[in-house]
Amino acid sequence: MWKMLLVLLVAAAIVAIEWRSLMERKQKRELWTFFLLCLAGTSLGVAKALQLNIPNPLDWISALYKPLSNLIYGGSA
Repeated sequence: MWKMLLVLLVAAAIVAIEWRSLMERKQKRELWTFFLLCLAGTSLGVAKALQLNIPNPLDWISALYKPLSNLIYGGSA
């Protein structure tokens, strides 16, 4: 529980610092991009703090290209 709270507090501090800077320079697109990436990172951080199983993207890529690999190399491994 404390780890999750720490992740949220750090994310809030980062947002508070960056929000002001991006608003002063009137960078709306960068602000939205920062917000979405921060939300994704914070979500993964909270999931990791709660010890949830987070899937590895490399497993998905491997499963996608496995049939092509088998076709090229002729193996069924």
